[in-house]
Amino acid sequence: MFSRFPFLTFPLHSFTEVLAKLPPESGTRLRQHLKNATYSIRLVRYWWAGQALAKESRRLGRPLTVVDVGCERGWLKHFTPEGVVDRWIGLDWNPRQELIALAMYDEVHHANFDMPLPLPSAVADAVVCLHVFEHLPRPGATIVEISRLLGPGGIFLGGSPTMPGWLAGLREKYFRNRLSRGLVAFGGHITVLSPQRWKNLASDAGLTPEFITGSHLVRYTGSKLENYRWWLRLNQIWGALLPSLGSEVYIQARRTPAWASQTDRLSSQDPHWRGLWVGLGLASVAAIAAIFMFLSGHRGDDSHIQSLTAWLDAHQKGTDIFVIGDSVIHQRLADRQDTLQASNQKELVDFMHKHPGAHLLLSMQSALELIQSDEPALWKVDSHLDLDHHDYLLLRFNDSGTALPEYLLGHQ
Repeated sequence: MFSRFPFLTFPLHSFTEVLAKLPPESGTRLRQHLKNATYSIRLVRYWWAGQALAKESRRLGRPLTVVDVGCERGWLKHFTPEGVVDRWIGLDWNPRQELIALAMYDEVHHANFDMPLPLPSAVADAVVCLHVFEHLPRPGATIVEISRLLGPGGIFLGGSPTMPGWLAGLREKYFRNRLSRGLVAFGGHITVLSPQRWKNLASDAGLTPEFITGSHLVRYTGSKLENYRWWLRLNQIWGALLPSLGSEVYIQARRTPAWASQTDRLSSQDPHWRGLWVGLGLASVAAIAAIFMFLSGHRGDDSHIQSLTAWLDAHQKGTDIFVIGDSVIHQRLADRQDTLQASNQKELVDFMHKHPGAHLLLSMQSALELIQSDEPALWKVDSHLDLDHHDYLLLRFNDSGTALPEYLLGHQ
């Protein structure tokens, strides 16, 4: 797993190496960018992805198969060290001639990133997608397709412009509104990705984020500051500390390994000792059954107490009183400080007048006896608990709700 500051662990010499590798006669814009600034912040995205691919190749001990989603001119290949990638596959809605003539990817496919991608599943060790998602109408659907292209344990490297989450939501609404009014064409900026949204997108697609970092605070293209390493490193530190407050954000996420692959290490000759395990299993079941039968009475009581206690807790608003109209119930709840026991009907009514907001807890049998008293319609049902075929009621006195005699129709 990478640290929070992955940029600071990657060497910067690859910037100058790229310029040296480009053919002198090539008219690529990449050459112009590299000549204008030794450490062009505009090109950090390609440098970072190339170094991340190199680290993954070292981890696996072999070169990678890489799918470059939104490859355009193929600049990523120039920033990736030699020997890191064995096969380059490029996807773009409009691949440039420079990609074919200069970068020379092994495969290049036209692709609509809002549709299923034209590649088989698990084809890649790594998928790179730099500054594409901000142009997509359904980023969630696209990252699911990207996840499909990765083999178990493969990595996704993504990057985009960014801003804090609350501002990103407002900005995206503005973009989508302009799109719906025909003021911006498809392919423009219509989606805004905060670091948290990148995390959510990756997680929803079965990818585990390993780090998310910003690239820089400011970008003065053509400034002399971009000729100094310290300026680039300073921007990278800012991006790592505050990813949402820079201009761009980058994420590395790993495809969840297939759990079934762990069985590959088992030999077909391994003994399973099936008879022993079946015998032990049956003995365990018999022992558990015996213990359960021995403790069932105690556990039944404990279960009743716990359920009744939880039921009262759910109705306790802080100062409630529960009048218990059943001596057996009161014995089970004797430890509670919010209960009172009424030993007869008169005491019960006196308690309820004294505590007009109190609940009355009693069994169904006691409730049937209660409706034989004077003015039974004043008792209203507040809640009912069916506990192991034992019915309990919580009542209110002279309150709104279903009258007790009406509720008990069919129980008499």
